[in-house]
Amino acid sequence: MKRFDKGYVYLSALTDFFGCLILTFAIASHLLFDENADPQKGKLVMPYVIAAVCLLYVCLVIYRVIYYKTSYYEMTDTEIKCGRGVLFRKKSVLDYKRIHAINKKQDLLHRIFGIAILTIDSGSANTSHQAEMLIIEKAAVVDSLIRELNELKQSGERESGETAKSEELFTDRDVLYKYTSKKKMLYALINIIYTALITAIIGILVITVIGVLKSELQLKELGTWGQYFTVALLITVAAVLILTVLSFIGSIIYSFVGYHNFVIEKCKNDIQISFGLLERHTNTFSYDRIKAVKIHQNLMQRIFGFATIRLEVIGYTNETGNNNVEIGVLIPFCKYEEAGIILSKVLPDYIPDKKQTKSVAFFPFVSWFMLIFISVSGIILSLTVVILSILNVTSIAIIAVLLAALGVVVVVCAIKMISAILAYKTNGIAACEDKITTYSGGFTKTVTIFKSKNLVTVESITTPLRQKAGITSFVLHLKTNEMSNEVKIHIQKDKNTEKIEKMLAL
Repeated sequence: MKRFDKGYVYLSALTDFFGCLILTFAIASHLLFDENADPQKGKLVMPYVIAAVCLLYVCLVIYRVIYYKTSYYEMTDTEIKCGRGVLFRKKSVLDYKRIHAINKKQDLLHRIFGIAILTIDSGSANTSHQAEMLIIEKAAVVDSLIRELNELKQSGERESGETAKSEELFTDRDVLYKYTSKKKMLYALINIIYTALITAIIGILVITVIGVLKSELQLKELGTWGQYFTVALLITVAAVLILTVLSFIGSIIYSFVGYHNFVIEKCKNDIQISFGLLERHTNTFSYDRIKAVKIHQNLMQRIFGFATIRLEVIGYTNETGNNNVEIGVLIPFCKYEEAGIILSKVLPDYIPDKKQTKSVAFFPFVSWFMLIFISVSGIILSLTVVILSILNVTSIAIIAVLLAALGVVVVVCAIKMISAILAYKTNGIAACEDKITTYSGGFTKTVTIFKSKNLVTVESITTPLRQKAGITSFVLHLKTNEMSNEVKIHIQKDKNTEKIEKMLAL
C-alpha cells in the first residue's frame, strides 16, 4: 500500500496560504479603504480578522495532512485499489481489464513540486461524470504507473479474449498527428475573421436601429446625419479592431499554450493524446473503448473548409469530477476534406460514410419557429403600442419604436432562415453494416460516426401532417457520456426508421 506524494501537502499549503492572504487583503480594503468605512473601527477589527484567517489556514493545513494520511493506492495481481477522503471516505477497486481510460494532468505548480494527478475510469455509466480513481504521485511515478497499468490492462483483456481483433490494428508505437504552428496560426486567423464579422454585423444593426429612431424622433443631440454616421462608423471600426486583437491574443494563447506539443500516439491497442504547456494532459484509452467520433464545424470553419474532430469516450473527466470537453478533442484543427484520411490512420473503423438520405422538406425547419416567434413578437408589439398610447407618447415615437422592433424581428427571421437552409442541406444519415454516420446542424455542422453496438434507442418524432407526407425526425441515443448521448436528424423519410431499428439488434 502506497500513500500519495507529500508534494500534494506542500503545494496545497502554499496555494491555501496565498488564498488566505488574498482574503485578508480583500477584507482589509473593505474595512480600511472603502468610502463608507470607519478607519478607526477597521483598525480595531483587523487583528480579529487576521486571527480568524490564520485559524482558517491552520484548519486547511490540518485537512490536507489528514487527507494525505488517509489516502492510498495499492496494486495487486488482478486489480488496483484506491482510497481517499476525510469526512467522506471513498474506496474504489477496479480490475485491470475493466480500466476504461487513464489520464494524467500536470499544471505549472504541479511541475514545480514535481507531482502529477492520475485519474483512472472504468467507463461505467454511473461514474461517467467523475474520475473513479485519483492518485497524486511524483510525475515519474505516474508515468511508470501509466505504462504498468496499460500492460496489465492489455494482458487482462487478452486473457478474457476481448481485444483479439483490435490488437492487429496497432503493433508499434507511432506518432499519428501533430498540431503544427501553421495550423495554430490558421485557427487564430479564422477566429479573427469570425470575431470581426460578428462585431461588424452587430455594429451595422445598432447603427440602423438608432438611425431609424433619429429619423422618426428627430434627435438633434445625435448631430447631423454626416456627424452621426462618422461617429458611428468610427465606434464600429474601433470595436472591430479591439475585439479582433483580443480574439487574436485569446486564440494564440488557447492554441499555442493550451495545445502545446499536441501529439497523438499509438501503442498496440492504446491511443495516447498529450497536450498543454502550463497544464499538461496525457490521456490514454483503448481503441475498442471509443463510443463515437464527431467531426465538428462552426460557421467560419464551414466557409473556409476546416473542422475539429472530437471523441466520445466515457471516463474522459478531470479530477474534480466535471466533464472536460477539451480532453475529448482528437484533432483540434484540420481541413475538413482531410478528416477521413486522418481517421483512416488513427481510427480506421470510424471513417465517415457519405449520406445515403437527405432532408425531404424545407418548411418544417422553420414552421414552428416562425409560428411561435412571430406570434409572440406580434403580441409584444401590440402591448407596447397600447402602453405607449396610454402614456400619451406621440405617434411619431410609437412609429419609430415599431420600425426598430420590426427591423429586429426581420433580422432574427433572416438569421433563422439561413440556419434552416443550412440545416436542410446538412441533415442526413448513412447506415452501413455495423456503423452509422449522421449529419446534423445549421450554422454549425456535426458529423457523428458510431458503431451500431453503441446505439441504445431510436426515437421517431413526427406530426400528423408529416406522417401523411411520410417524413419524420430521428433521435438516436448512444451509449456515451450522459450529457451528450443524443444525435438528432430532422425531416427524413420515415421508411428509414425500420432500417435503423434493425441495427439495434447488431
